[in-house]
Amino acid sequence: MIAASLSEYLPLGDLGKILVTALFVAVVAPTAVSLAIAGLDRRAEAEEHHTSPVAGIALIAAGVAVLAALIGIGLYSLIES
Repeated sequence: MIAASLSEYLPLGDLGKILVTALFVAVVAPTAVSLAIAGLDRRAEAEEHHTSPVAGIALIAAGVAVLAALIGIGLYSLIES
């Protein structure tokens, strides 16, 4: 009975969607930052060895692109709701 009255005030389906989204962002955002940090390390190693830093720059760009996409999707969902 308590669960039935709780679902009137807080839809459990919406709460589930919020939980899944939070878990997704909690995994993807740190992974993207780690990718960008690894790119910085590869770029620094490339400068030390006088080789091409393209791989490092690509990793940095990929990490920043994922973070920008997360921000864009979040802003879009705020505007549309």
